[in-house]
Amino acid sequence: MKTNLAQVWQSSVPESKGLLRKARAFDHAMIGMALLDMDGRWIDVNTRFCQMLGYRRSSMLSRSYESLTFEDDLEISRSWMTRLRSGDIDSCEFEKRYRGSDGRIVWTQVHAVVVRPEPQEAPFIICQTLDISDQKTTRDALQESEALLRVAVDGADLGMWHWNIESGQFIFNERAHHLLGYQEGDVESRLRSIMGLVHPDDRKQLSELVIPHLKGQRPGLDQVLRFRRKDERYMWLLLRGQVTRRDGHGWALQVSGTIMDVSKWKELERRLTRMATVDELTGLLNRRSGMSALSLAIQSSERSREPMSLVLLDIDHFKYINDSLGHQVGDEVLKALGTFLKSNLRGGDHAVRLGGEEFAIILPGTDRRGAVAQAERLFNAIGQVADAVEGVHRMTVSMGVVTRREDELADSLLKRADALMYRAKSAGRNNIKTD
Repeated sequence: MKTNLAQVWQSSVPESKGLLRKARAFDHAMIGMALLDMDGRWIDVNTRFCQMLGYRRSSMLSRSYESLTFEDDLEISRSWMTRLRSGDIDSCEFEKRYRGSDGRIVWTQVHAVVVRPEPQEAPFIICQTLDISDQKTTRDALQESEALLRVAVDGADLGMWHWNIESGQFIFNERAHHLLGYQEGDVESRLRSIMGLVHPDDRKQLSELVIPHLKGQRPGLDQVLRFRRKDERYMWLLLRGQVTRRDGHGWALQVSGTIMDVSKWKELERRLTRMATVDELTGLLNRRSGMSALSLAIQSSERSREPMSLVLLDIDHFKYINDSLGHQVGDEVLKALGTFLKSNLRGGDHAVRLGGEEFAIILPGTDRRGAVAQAERLFNAIGQVADAVEGVHRMTVSMGVVTRREDELADSLLKRADALMYRAKSAGRNNIKTD
C-alpha cells in the first residue's frame, strides 16, 4: 500500500507539527502538485492533481510519470527533466499535455523546482501543475481569429485606423498610409490633420456621421468619402469604424476601424449611371433621362411662372446618308451633332437624343422670342457638323419650336413641337416652324 507524503513526513519527524502542516497543505492545495524523484518517478501527488486527470492517488502512483504524458509532449518534458536532474537549472516552466483517465487531453502549465534538503538526503522535484485547457482553447481560437482577420484585411487591402479621443491621437497603420501614398510621419497623428485630408465637400457629411455614433445614437460608421493622396489627387475610400471603449458614463474614449479603396467601384458606378442616363453614341441625355429633365423644367416653370420652350430637331435625309455612305458614317454624323449641340448649349439648357436622328433641346426660362433666336443660331451653324465628318459635304435639319402654355404638360408640349417639325419637313425641309 502506498503512503502519501504527509504520512512519510509524519513518520520520519513525528515531533514536528510544522512539517505535518506543510504535508497537509500539500495535500489540500487548490493547485495540482506532485513530487518526483530525480529519476522522474512519482513520490506523491495531491488531491487536486488527481482530480485534474481523473485518477485515484493509488492509481496515479502505480503508473510512471511518462505514461500519463501525451506522446507528442514527451520530448519537451524529458528535456526539462534532464536539465533539472543534471543541475543545469534549478527550476523551469513549460506547457505540456497529460492524458486523463477518460482519454481526454488536459493542457497544463508546469512549474518545476529542484528541492535539495540536507546533504545526506536525496534531492527531489516538486511540480506545481495548473489546468489551462480552457485558456488554451480560448487562446488558440483567438489566434485563429487573428489569423483569419489578417487574411481578410490583407485580401481586401484594408487599412486600419485608431482614434484615441482622450489624447486626440489618430493613427493610421502602414497599409493605410500606403493606400494614400504617404510614408509614416508624413501626416501628423492628430484628428485635425486627418480631417484635412478629407475632401471639403465631404467633411460636413463625415461629422454628421461621427457625432451621433460617439453619442451612441447610431450603431457604427460606414461611409464612402474622398481622401487626398500625397500626389494631391483625391481617391474614394470606404470608411468603417466602431467605438471600442467608453467610460462609465457612456462617453466614447476610443474608436477603431478600417479604410478600403473603392475608387474602382465609384468609377463603375459612374459608368453605370452614365449608361442609364446618357446616350452612348452622342453623349447627350437619352430619351428616359431627357423626359425626366423636361418634366422637371415644366415643374420649375409652373412654380416660378417663368416661360420655358422646346425645340425638336430632325436630320434631313438621314436615311440617304446611311444608305449611300454607310452606317459607320451615319454614326459619325450623329456623334458630331451631339458634340455640336453640347458645345452650343446655354447654361441650364439640355440636349436630348430622343431616338434615331431626332433630337430635343429643352430651354428653361426662355420665351418664344428667345427660343426662336436660339433655334436660328443653331440652324445657321449646323453646317459645322458636315465639316466634322469626312465624306459628308452638306447636312441640313428641320426644326419645330414651341413655348409652353399655361398648365401644359410634357406630352402636349412634345406633340405640338413634333407637329411643327413635320410641317417644316413637309415644307421642303431645311427650315424652322414655330407656334
